[in-house]
Order: sequence, then structure tokens, then C-alpha cells
Amino acid sequence: MAVIHIVGNLAGFQPAAGKTSLASALLVTANATGKQAAYYKPYSSEPDADPDVAFISKLLQETSGGPVVPAPRPLASLSDEASLAEVQAEVARLESEAGIVVIEMPAVTGHLGGPYASNQKTLLVHRRPQIADAGSIASEINAVKGFAGIVVNAVPIHRRDEVARALSNQSVPVAVIPESRGMLSVTVQQLAEHIGGQWVLDPVNIDASIERFMIGGNIMDAGPTYFGRYANQAVITRVERPDIQMACMSENTKCLVLTGPGDPTEYIKAEALKRNVPLIQVRFNTHDTAEALAGLLDKADARTTAKAKHFSGLLEQYMGVEAVGQLLS
Repeated sequence: MAVIHIVGNLAGFQPAAGKTSLASALLVTANATGKQAAYYKPYSSEPDADPDVAFISKLLQETSGGPVVPAPRPLASLSDEASLAEVQAEVARLESEAGIVVIEMPAVTGHLGGPYASNQKTLLVHRRPQIADAGSIASEINAVKGFAGIVVNAVPIHRRDEVARALSNQSVPVAVIPESRGMLSVTVQQLAEHIGGQWVLDPVNIDASIERFMIGGNIMDAGPTYFGRYANQAVITRVERPDIQMACMSENTKCLVLTGPGDPTEYIKAEALKRNVPLIQVRFNTHDTAEALAGLLDKADARTTAKAKHFSGLLEQYMGVEAVGQLLS
């Protein structure tokens, strides 16, 4: 049995360090290996409607191969011995019902919080502003001992090796995870709502992830070569360019954004319907449409099953499959 206790930034620079993403990734990994896992968030400012608890409950239902252990209701305060005793009792109950218990705690400052179980393993999720140097990150982490593993999250990709070297002397598993388009993606539905687009056909695949945007202009390369380079893209192009629209309508293109006045040809509508590619139309030009994307990333939400599985892959890639397995044992 394992009780995994997740805490956030030591200095609290960013509340969104990635605790829920790490918890969801561990739960996905545990379920994939046939282990029954349970989730507990002891404290919440919204104890009756916490979005993390709601998301994890849905995630467990979607990824578990057997009965799901319900997540207990969070407490509104952890300030006294009575609340600590209640948390310990809940953890003991969850241990009796599941092989792995993942506990998500708020950010801490210089202490681990707990312990809530004798076999507790504490993981730190650390996230600093992009201007922070690797030495300062290492100094903060080295200031507190007792972690079973460390995850440094959302590191700019060109600084990942620098941060990894600064933490290479740690005696516990460390994952330095770079920024990932997969974790910053938005859905087709969110894109349509953000730019005020209209569906040309009945919408399909509106939950598909969009990781990048491409402008469908006059290109010298063949369409499949140019548009086939990246996965999970949305292509923005003028409505009167069926040649470009057809060239980019491959499995990599999750939706087309058609700009300007007029209507798409019936041929494009038929092909989009056959390929299940949603068509979104806006009446302003391509440049203004691209400008309208500003602020869209603010709507990206890490609380999706696809992103939980994606983060699980990132954790195994940068911490190692064996190290993750040991944490879950």
C-alpha cells in the first residue's frame, strides 16, 4: 500500500504548481497497472463544489477497471487537532479500500504538512516564474528534506537541462518537466466561443485538442507536406480558398476556421462532413482572426482526462518508468 502526499511550491510563488495534474497522472498510471487508487483533497475553499475533486472523481470513473472509491468531502479548515484527526481517519479508511491513496494538499511554506499515515510518501511539485535561475530553484528545494520525489513543472524547454543539472545531486527521483503544448491546449469548442465563430455544419469533435494554429496562405510546398508537419492543429484560411482548405484537411487538422464573407463550397462541406472536421466561420479577415486569438490560452484547463494521460506520459518520460513504479508501490 502507498499513501502519496502531494504538496506545492515551498515559497508559494504560483498556486497553480501542478498538484492536481500530478495527482491525476499518478492515478491514471496506477489504474493502468491494475491497482485500485483513491484520491483525497483534505482542504478546499469550496468544500461542497471543489473543481479538482469533481474532475478526479470523473477521471477515476473513466480510467478505473473496477469499482471507484468515492473522494471524501474536503474540510473548510485544517487549523486544529480535530480536523487533523478527521483527515487521518479518512486516510485510514481510504487505505482499507484502495491500494494507493493520493492526497493533494495546498501550497506549503517550509513544512510538509501531516503526516497523515505511517507509510506516507511526500512529493513536491515546484513551479517558479520563468525568470528564476536554476540555482535558486535548487536552493529552495534543498532547504527542506523528507521528500520521496520532486517534480519541477512547466520549465521553459530550453532551460530544462540547466534545471536538471542543478538538481542532479538529489537522492530521490526528480522529474524536470518542460512546458508542453499538450497541457496548454484548448478545445475546438473553446476556440469557437472565443472568436465568436459560427458552425458551418452540425458541430463534431468539439472536444478535440488544439495545440497550435497555422495560417493557410499561398505556400510553395505540397499541402500534405506543409500541413502534415504537426498534430492537433487548427488552420485559419479564407473562405474562398477551397484549394487550401482541401490541402490541409488531414488527420492532423482538428478544425478549419474560415474567414471573410461568403460561404464555403458544397464540396468542402461534403469533405468536412466525411472526415469529421468541424468548420468554424467568422466574417472578419484572417489577420483579425489571428489577432482575436489573444487570451485564448487563459481558457486552457488541465482538468481533462486527455491531459491527465498526457501528464502521466511526461512524468514517466522525465522521472523514469521504474521510479514512478516505486512511488506507487
